[in-house]
Amino acid sequence: DVQRFVDYGKPFKGLMTKAFAFVLKNKECNEHSLVYSFANNPKSIINFQCSAESIDVIQHVYEKPHINLAHRADWGLGIVTGNNDKFLTRHPKNGFLQVFKGSDIGKKVVNNSNYFIPSDLTLYQQVAPIELYQASVKLIYKFISSDLCFFCDTEQRFILNSANMLIPHKNLPLSAIQLCDLLNSDFMNWLFKNLFKTHKVLRSDLESLPIHAAYFEKYPEFTEKTFLEFLSIERVNDGT
Repeated sequence: DVQRFVDYGKPFKGLMTKAFAFVLKNKECNEHSLVYSFANNPKSIINFQCSAESIDVIQHVYEKPHINLAHRADWGLGIVTGNNDKFLTRHPKNGFLQVFKGSDIGKKVVNNSNYFIPSDLTLYQQVAPIELYQASVKLIYKFISSDLCFFCDTEQRFILNSANMLIPHKNLPLSAIQLCDLLNSDFMNWLFKNLFKTHKVLRSDLESLPIHAAYFEKYPEFTEKTFLEFLSIERVNDGT
């Protein structure tokens, strides 16, 4: 049973990390307790900002039939050059590749990048298998972000390590465009923030999100309104 939560703010000089504490009493907890709720969400994360009402919504959507992205996508990291000052240039040259940063990626949009690197990928510290960058369809997304920002790429763009990518498997019962729309949605962003409260979009967190594939059998084109109706939830005036 939870006895007390404490938010210490940022108590350590020179560090941006906040500090929290909680006090528990060792006793059997019922299904309505906060400990039970934390233990049954993905990764058993204790999120101090998550209200009791939000916990109810999270449990509600996870109780509905769903799948997730675990074992249903190939994942790749952006290129780590090891020395951006040496390799990145703003001027296109023969034998150079255009590369995109996380800051170029928005929800369903990508800005034209003004960065280029030599096309010899052996020069760099870390490079994903080239077939991932060259996939006919892939999702690229911001890595350093508290928002989910996904773009469906069909032009075989190369990305730096402030962005990542995923290629859905054929066993995922929705298209890349449908997945992109879903992950960019207000609700999935709300869920992501309430579950993980992070400034990095981690693969393991994305694989934990519920995908209610049956929605797309009824509504091939995603809209926030029909998705919330499908989940039997509604948005209130304060955005929750």
